[in-house]
Amino acid sequence: MSEPTVFIIDDDEACRDSIRELVDSVGLAARVYGSALEFLNALDPTWRGCLVLDLHMPGMNGLALQKRLREMGANIPIVFISGSVEISAAVQAIRDGASDFLQKPYPGLQLMDAINKALGGTGTR
Repeated sequence: MSEPTVFIIDDDEACRDSIRELVDSVGLAARVYGSALEFLNALDPTWRGCLVLDLHMPGMNGLALQKRLREMGANIPIVFISGSVEISAAVQAIRDGASDFLQKPYPGLQLMDAINKALGGTGTR
């Protein structure tokens, strides 16, 4: 996988599909995962791109995945999404290096702006 890819990790299938359709519509590659563990099991250190990561998921949540990736030395930008307002979790995510944090529902343009920022503005990260 040489082109930058948007890795979408959310336990809500409808949310995953919606984000994937949005990402596909602008010509970016996308891959979807229903859990943090599913993503970790597939992870290849040569992948380039960014994560769109749900904060709340069964099992390993988004913050735990962010920590695990940091411990592994994986330097992949993360755009967090969440259906609930949790200021402390958002602050923690940003302090730990997240590129952005959006509250569901969010306008598609806002999500694409966050993705483009995470990809370095050019889609080449």
